[in-house]
Amino acid sequence: MKKSFTLLELIFTLIILSIVISTTIPKPQHSNLDLAANRVILYLKHTRYLGLIDNKLKLDDDMWYKERWTMKFQNCASSIGGLYFVVFSDINHKGSPNKNECAKDPITSRWLYSHWDCNPSDDESKYILLTKEYGVTKVDISCNSTSTIGSISFGNTGQAYSRLGTKPQEVERYKLTQTCYIKLFDKDDNFVKIAIEPNTGFIHRIN
Repeated sequence: MKKSFTLLELIFTLIILSIVISTTIPKPQHSNLDLAANRVILYLKHTRYLGLIDNKLKLDDDMWYKERWTMKFQNCASSIGGLYFVVFSDINHKGSPNKNECAKDPITSRWLYSHWDCNPSDDESKYILLTKEYGVTKVDISCNSTSTIGSISFGNTGQAYSRLGTKPQEVERYKLTQTCYIKLFDKDDNFVKIAIEPNTGFIHRIN
């Protein structure tokens, strides 16, 4: 009578067990919120990079700081619903981004811009459409000091600002002095949390 397994039989048994275990243990589903957070972090870091390499200081323009590179969160048209964001430099100082003021996606080379219809053209990135692409239903920004959803701007040393002022003396007024948190929510009220640190502008995910 055979009293023990051979090495080959043992290996074969372990393989069978691993297959059984891998098919019976539930696998975590990849969350659309995770994808949304990864994209927002990617483009926030790109916005900060643009701020670092593109010094907007103009000695003959008291409002030069309005052109700091900014990620701005916006609502799609009310008839459509949803949220999106743009990455832009407010060259004309009017506050509403035009396509030619926006940055391009560092991966696809498409504009990080959308009109309020949230229906991107061939040269516009679909990855900025938070609701349409990822199911994000709400964006909450802890440092928001505007009457809109909010924005984050970056200066030429990497520091972050919660908004851009409206007067010459407000160049540094809205500089972050404490960590700013961006929360992205889905329809079930699940959320992911992104942090932007004061002074350095360091961007990282909390959960």
